[in-house]
Amino acid sequence: MLNSLLEQVKQAIFNDPSTPHQPGFDPSGLIGQIEGLFGAHEQKLQSQGVLPASQDPYGDPGSMAGASNIRTASQDPYGDPAGAAGGSGIRPASEDPYGDPADQGR
Repeated sequence: MLNSLLEQVKQAIFNDPSTPHQPGFDPSGLIGQIEGLFGAHEQKLQSQGVLPASQDPYGDPGSMAGASNIRTASQDPYGDPAGAAGGSGIRPASEDPYGDPADQGR
């Protein structure tokens, strides 16, 4: 992930028409400094044992025991708040009695 971000930063610099920095040509050492910052950050993360989400040792919370009752919003046992008592006056935007502000002034 960090390598991808580093490459995007370098490409942003290389694509700037006013920069003298190009692949293999780093006159002021700017690219080297950026690579050093990314490298130091990656080493710090590794030394702390921080793993990317795809390598999370605890796995996906959605597939853990006890999480089998997680449902999509359409399956919410409490229903749609717009259909709840006191919410019956909620209508879709297409039924707004004041109309669509984007259509005003036409």
